[in-house]
Amino acid sequence: MITISIKEAALLRGCSAQHLQKQALAGQINAVTEQTKNGRKKYMIPLTELTEAEQIRYYSDHGMELPKELRKVKTKPAAARSTDLESYSADQREEINIWSEILREWDDFCIGKPSKVQATKEFAALVAERYPDIKISSDVLYRKKRALKEHGVCGLIDLRGGHNKGSSVIPDITWQAFLYYYLDEGQPPISKCLESTEQWLEEIGRTDCLPLPSANTFYRHTKTDIAETLKILGREGQKAFYDRCSPFIRRELLGMESNEWWVGDTHTLDIRSDNGEIIHRLYLVAFMDVRSGIFVGWHLTDHPSSQATLIAIRKSIINHGIARNILVDNGREFLTKDVGGLGHRQKKSTKDEFAPPPVFERLGIKMTNAIPKNAQAKVIERRFKDIKDGLSRLFDTFTGGNVVEKPERLKLVEAGKKGTIPTDTDLIKIVDELIEYKFNYEIYGGSVTEDKGKMKIDVYRENLKTKRVAEENELNLMLMRSSRKYKVGQRGVHNTVAGQQIDYWNDEFVDKYLGKEVYFRWDPENLSYIRVYDLEDRFLMTVPTDNEAVLAYGASTEDIKNAMGKTRSLNKKVREKLKVIKSLHGAKTALEMALRKANANKNIQLVNENAVIQLHRPEEKVFKSAVGDTEPNRFSLDRVIENLERKNDE
Repeated sequence: MITISIKEAALLRGCSAQHLQKQALAGQINAVTEQTKNGRKKYMIPLTELTEAEQIRYYSDHGMELPKELRKVKTKPAAARSTDLESYSADQREEINIWSEILREWDDFCIGKPSKVQATKEFAALVAERYPDIKISSDVLYRKKRALKEHGVCGLIDLRGGHNKGSSVIPDITWQAFLYYYLDEGQPPISKCLESTEQWLEEIGRTDCLPLPSANTFYRHTKTDIAETLKILGREGQKAFYDRCSPFIRRELLGMESNEWWVGDTHTLDIRSDNGEIIHRLYLVAFMDVRSGIFVGWHLTDHPSSQATLIAIRKSIINHGIARNILVDNGREFLTKDVGGLGHRQKKSTKDEFAPPPVFERLGIKMTNAIPKNAQAKVIERRFKDIKDGLSRLFDTFTGGNVVEKPERLKLVEAGKKGTIPTDTDLIKIVDELIEYKFNYEIYGGSVTEDKGKMKIDVYRENLKTKRVAEENELNLMLMRSSRKYKVGQRGVHNTVAGQQIDYWNDEFVDKYLGKEVYFRWDPENLSYIRVYDLEDRFLMTVPTDNEAVLAYGASTEDIKNAMGKTRSLNKKVREKLKVIKSLHGAKTALEMALRKANANKNIQLVNENAVIQLHRPEEKVFKSAVGDTEPNRFSLDRVIENLERKNDE
């Protein structure tokens, strides 16, 4: 019996000696124990424990004759050869054409030659110069002619090496275990997946599947045997699969009118600009017409917000009319209670609470929200890519979308050593100019074939069938922001803008609606007044901001005198009303009247009555007329001080 060392067996098997040592200790491979000269235990592997291929390699390496049981003639199975030309690739069909031409020329070349053998050698040399990438000799020519006779033109294709195409040296259980570890969102490298696979196979006792094929073998199979969709879903997750692999609903634009659908989004400009204090990046809030691809309105801001959205939609409406539908994402700048509504952000606990009609609803625009994190729905992002490539890259302060794209010159530009940094004002002017007269005048490249070659602005105008417009004063009213529900207090109601509390009240407002619940609409560009509505959305009155009864500490005596007069005004008016009511001569007190009534009832004879008593309450709505100041004062004061009443008492 031939025995070999573990180290030599590992070389034949192509694995580590530690792996075989571990198998020998566990009894998973029959090993013979021997002692070294130092008295240590040494394992020897019987040659018969190796596979036939490994045994043959051993005999070959040592120049020994193979035993009878290993003398097997191993022939490769013939590759299946189809007679259907369409089953072959374009390169293989080209190979057929080349060899057919070579064989025809070979026959013509040999005609009239005294020796066909010599003529064949000469012809092979000539053809080799013409086709340096093809191995051509006399033997190859004869073999190709024989293949042509046996298999027709399809015999001219070289199928060597294709007998085992599609087969795998990886056992199925090993491959499935590898896939389990490989298709993980942690995206482990192949080497770590193989470690886990090997350990699992050892634990379940499948040592017959060990050692594993090389990492290169698994790498090739990950490229050829794993569908790309499965790989993306397993290693990158559901969102990546949805964005890159999932079939999507194609939006049919043919038949769609301009202004039928707008899509809005916010884009961070990859340009750094100077606002006079810091160098920063501006945000572009824009709306795009889906049918034509033009930008209908936009606004640049240093802070994306619902107010920036309203400014952009206002510009869109002034320039192009009112859209029927708007598709936006789920950002806070769109899903705000008084702009587009809360959408999916609406909590169940507040679902039934009062909410005034949002701006989009007042404009008659139906807002649709894209599925969260859905790249397929945001068609405007493709236009933002055009903004990046066709506008942002023109500036010296182009930042790139990530650190890889960031130009090296940016540090020098910001340090003032190279290029120029645009101001916010200059940047806004340039962006407005390029969007209006460059990007909107580009050639249409959408899905409607009949519009290809036209300018986008022309496509918009040709498909604008109906343009919904609004008068400026009505548009201003519809674009007003709305407050939440308020209960009118002693100082009316208040609005908080940029951390500043602004009070709105006057004597008439507090007198009529103290303690009642209302809401109001306000114009962010004019904070001098609000329009107050009841909870059934009926206009009540216009209320100005208070610009006198708000004082800072250390105010002058004159300022305090005027403020005190303001606070006493309502008290005086209400006292006068009360005095008029109490001026009825000869009236008795309520107690005297009650005692009189009780004495009168003592002598009343009661009648038995069995009628069913039904409570009836009339439904009555009182419509409040629109009253109030026509020219409210503009807001120009600071915070309210709390010691006014104490001053009044003094």
